[in-house]
Amino acid sequence: MHPPSIPELRRLKILARCAVAFVWLYEGLVPKLLCVSPFQIDMVRNSDWWWGSPEATLHGLGVAMIVASLFLFGGWFEKLGQLVATVSVLVLMVLVIRNHPPALYDPFGGLAKDACLFACSWVVWRLSGRC
Repeated sequence: MHPPSIPELRRLKILARCAVAFVWLYEGLVPKLLCVSPFQIDMVRNSDWWWGSPEATLHGLGVAMIVASLFLFGGWFEKLGQLVATVSVLVLMVLVIRNHPPALYDPFGGLAKDACLFACSWVVWRLSGRC
């Protein structure tokens, strides 16, 4: 086995970056704009972290996530984008778990996905500027 070449590392970085971006695009579009559930609205309402209304906050968060995904897909401000994505996921994790503790053991929950996002963001961070 040989050490990875620069083009291989670049492809790995792009793949990791696009994986993070896809999750942000999907999570912003589907559950926050297209298929909003009463459960999500109640979670936002119970968080006391909403502006205007829980629905408007959820929609605004969805739009912000979609815009962020475009920056992540494009690789603009690559390290900053990954840092913001990681910190944002941590904040959302705390808010969700605080308002819905069963999310910790929900088989359809986001904790496993979030761990994968952290790993992909780390790969992008480490390879940014190197390839």
